[in-house]
Amino acid sequence: ALIPSCRKKLFASKPPTTETKVSSKSFLKFAAPVLTLILGKLAAFGFMTHVAASLPAETALASHQIVLSLFFFLSPCLEVISQTAQAFLPTYYAGRDAATTSSNKKEWNNASNALGAKLLKLGLTVGIFASAIAASVPLFFSNLLTNDLSIQTAVKPLALPLALAGLLTAPVAVSEGVLLARRELKYLASVYLGSTIIFPMGLLRLKKTGGPVSNVWYGFAAFQLFRAICFTGKLWGRALWNKVLGGKKDDTSLD
Repeated sequence: ALIPSCRKKLFASKPPTTETKVSSKSFLKFAAPVLTLILGKLAAFGFMTHVAASLPAETALASHQIVLSLFFFLSPCLEVISQTAQAFLPTYYAGRDAATTSSNKKEWNNASNALGAKLLKLGLTVGIFASAIAASVPLFFSNLLTNDLSIQTAVKPLALPLALAGLLTAPVAVSEGVLLARRELKYLASVYLGSTIIFPMGLLRLKKTGGPVSNVWYGFAAFQLFRAICFTGKLWGRALWNKVLGGKKDDTSLD
């Protein structure tokens, strides 16, 4: 539950605002890192499709495209939680910044952390169900997407990496939304830039060895795992570390 005083401030009064003039410099400061995020995602999917098309198996590209479409189908279920974080959390941060006492600042900070943690738990729950549904299609219902028996057979091994990638997308999407709301743009851009450089290198190595297309998706699952660790670690790593060491409880606790 939200802290009562924060709820009162949030719904019973106008959120604290400051009038600022949006200049080209301030816009680019926000837009450039976000553009890096978008280009990073496009590059990842583009390299995956390129490598799948170059593999020797005749069904590699077709099965990859089916699984990619299923991934795009489940992604909005998680992206909407990310957008929720971006829509509501800035009000909490504005309240914290406008607070005049350390006690009020702590209340707003605790409330924002509690909401972020709840969104993460919600994302993981939604991710489990959405990934299970998406993975069931290549396993049991591939005939709904193609009549080619060879493609139906080839797409089955992609069910597991699709499920893993979809599940890992949950913490990525939610924590990305929280970090965007907190304006942690440089950190987001650096993670995307680094992972976007490393991931294609691994895919190009797979292209040379001519491995199965399932390895492309296992690679994508690893890509999502790396980003999930970076993003959630930035937000809640200290709280988890304090729990492990039995130290002082952090305000970012997931409880």
